[in-house]
Amino acid sequence: MNPGHTPGPTRIRAMNEPHGRRLLQVRPLLRWALAALAAFIALPSLADVQHPDRIVIGRITDNPRTDYVRLKGLLDRVIPKLAEQGIREGAVVLARDPQQMAGYLRRGRVDWVTETPAMAAELENRSGAQPFLRALREDRNVYRSLVFVRRDSGIQTLADLRGKRLALQTRSSTSAFYLPLITLLGAGLPLTELGTPDDRPAADEVGFLLARSELNIATWVHKGLADAGAFSNLDWDNPRRMPPSFRADFRVIAESDSVPRAIELVRADLPNTVADALRDVLLAIDQDPAAGDALRGYFATARFEAIDAETRRALTALNARILPLRRELER
Repeated sequence: MNPGHTPGPTRIRAMNEPHGRRLLQVRPLLRWALAALAAFIALPSLADVQHPDRIVIGRITDNPRTDYVRLKGLLDRVIPKLAEQGIREGAVVLARDPQQMAGYLRRGRVDWVTETPAMAAELENRSGAQPFLRALREDRNVYRSLVFVRRDSGIQTLADLRGKRLALQTRSSTSAFYLPLITLLGAGLPLTELGTPDDRPAADEVGFLLARSELNIATWVHKGLADAGAFSNLDWDNPRRMPPSFRADFRVIAESDSVPRAIELVRADLPNTVADALRDVLLAIDQDPAAGDALRGYFATARFEAIDAETRRALTALNARILPLRRELER
């Protein structure tokens, strides 16, 4: 490789493929597609995406324009550090759901993925992708989910949520989708998805609906559009997502187990020399003063750390609980 070579620009590709039943509604898909088009910098051919001198980073997202910028900033700092492995440029590939991203990983269209732990477990199950680092974000490396209600609701326990509506964020959220639903399923509560706050579940079921953001979750519960809400303990303490005036009227009725905040994965057949070099670069990148802005832009990441035994156990436990949840949601 020419040492004077300047790495090419990262590029984005977001492709639409058939998706599973009940995963997306038409309007969210249309919003996703329009945002993806707005984020396009260049559209490489499929063969170009698979080129061996390129590293492709991916993420599951419903906010492609913003996440493209987050991933591109860090990727641009990483590419020059992989020159000895013959890597000359990078690309960003965004997917709308785990099925789509798992397909990209299996076919070698994506090499490296950054995800929440639940999505990491889904991708490991579906594609064989390997967790290889965890990201320390905002100086917090674990979080948990809180289920909360209005103090005047009369709801005291999870069992009281039968026949009630639970506001969640999106299907890609660990703390505001997977963890609360796993907690409810573990308590023996049947689940059903609702289309709008006007819908009602059967008397013996908990109906969940997607509010799209943490602030919306808090607002829906406060205004009575949902009977309960759930998101992370970090969001609970964030006044932009949980207004203090709302929180004073709420009560937490359940907490999930803690899980790692963010996981970096590589595809199962990424050459070991490239995977090892990428790991070494990311483990050291917080020592590079020029990478500070890129790290902060990468979901407020402070640094990357090796996956220790405790993290591996947490991911294994989460992995085992996702399959029963998926079966429940698809019944």
